[in-house]
Amino acid sequence: MDTALAQAINTLAADKRSGAAYIATRAADVLLRRATTGEAASPDAFREELLATGWALIQAQSTMAALINLVNTVLWKIEQYDTPHELQQAVVEATDQFKRQLKDHALRVAEGTLPLITDGSTVVTLSQSSTVQHAIFHAQRAGRRFNVICAESRPANEGRETAATLAEHGIQVTFAVDTAAVAAVANADPFRGDNFVVLAGADMVTTKGLVNKVGTMALALAAKHSGVPMYTLCSSEKFLPPGYPMPQQRERASDSIWPEAPTGIELWNRYYDFTPLHQIAGIVTEQGVLPAAAIEAWLAVTKLHPALAKQALVPGY
Repeated sequence: MDTALAQAINTLAADKRSGAAYIATRAADVLLRRATTGEAASPDAFREELLATGWALIQAQSTMAALINLVNTVLWKIEQYDTPHELQQAVVEATDQFKRQLKDHALRVAEGTLPLITDGSTVVTLSQSSTVQHAIFHAQRAGRRFNVICAESRPANEGRETAATLAEHGIQVTFAVDTAAVAAVANADPFRGDNFVVLAGADMVTTKGLVNKVGTMALALAAKHSGVPMYTLCSSEKFLPPGYPMPQQRERASDSIWPEAPTGIELWNRYYDFTPLHQIAGIVTEQGVLPAAAIEAWLAVTKLHPALAKQALVPGY
């Protein structure tokens, strides 16, 4: 792998603030660059080099299913071709289609979210999800009047960027520390006239639950407690293909949460958590709002490419 590609992958690996859709778009550009620069010795060598680059991208952000689906899509696309030109063109088409699909599905998710953001409502969110932001802007353009509570989203504090972006677009925003945002949801009372809805993005959705920024589970529990509906906004690119093993979260550097901590204190720094699907009201996809049970049927038609399955050490391949 050349230096420029390695640097691009390292940059993606170091990005702890951007959402899955943005990361996947940049990853598609890296795969495209790999396919269209240099010349492989044979079609099989081309496939092996592309798989190696794709696997490096997946490992760079192992909890983002969109990267797994990107690589899976490209590997299936190049199966039927054997000449260098055909293989390169297949990657061009696959990556371009994947990026266009991400944008199109984000618009559809925004449209599906519109009925959930009503006049006078309070939208609670966290982290930095371009999908959630698209949905909020869509509601604003539709004339809905609402306000947003945005959690700071430690340890990277990317909630600040979300709050600033929303405020720049004229949306009334309250920026809250994480536990205060959870408390606001927990204390909401629909019978008192509180009109809250929690909207979260997702890095990965499985048949069991969703992986997203740490703090998502706490918001889900608070919402369940108070009867506030919570939805995850997630297009199908973020569904984990059946048979792919659930990625293990790596420990993060602890100096970002307490530099020079006293001896004897163990620091626990996580960026993501897992929220069971039964804790949320539904999943807003490009096909509308779906219950958790619909996800399993959707995933049943997704096939994991054997080369990717073998790379991930999936049993049965």
